[in-house]
Amino acid sequence: MQWEIMFMKRANEWWSSDLLDYLLPWLTYLGSHFAVILFILISFLITRQRPFSRHLLLLYGIQSAVIYSLKFLIQRERPLLILEMGDKISKGPGEILDPSFPSAHAAYSLMMATFLSARFPRLRILFYLFAALIAWSRIYLGLHFPSDVLAGALLGYGITKGYLRAFGKRR
Repeated sequence: MQWEIMFMKRANEWWSSDLLDYLLPWLTYLGSHFAVILFILISFLITRQRPFSRHLLLLYGIQSAVIYSLKFLIQRERPLLILEMGDKISKGPGEILDPSFPSAHAAYSLMMATFLSARFPRLRILFYLFAALIAWSRIYLGLHFPSDVLAGALLGYGITKGYLRAFGKRR
């Protein structure tokens, strides 16, 4: 855990900027439950992609079950509750402070990137870059340790890849 504290201090002290301080609290919410559910609803209502939406909703449920089982089993405190590292490490508006490990935002952003990349392969790099930014925002804002984000990202990617293999191109 010592390397994680050092990494977070560097992110907070050396790699910070006014622009990131402004943008990342907003960007981080794009990996939230609300954003994922809103995306699923929009894809269902506007595009009428019912199989796509159903698979994404089921995948979201699977991800949530795994992530929250681990969160409440492991019970790791969030960095902002145990570290004193400056004013960027703070609870964002509406942030629910459930246990830290693994990061649900990282899992959901990688879930979305992986799922959408299977559907729209030409946009794969864009999807993964966006997911990486959301995951990074969790560390930058002090809401997760790096290992929380790494574990969430691996779970999001791995569960989604497994789901896509099991259900093939039937999206």
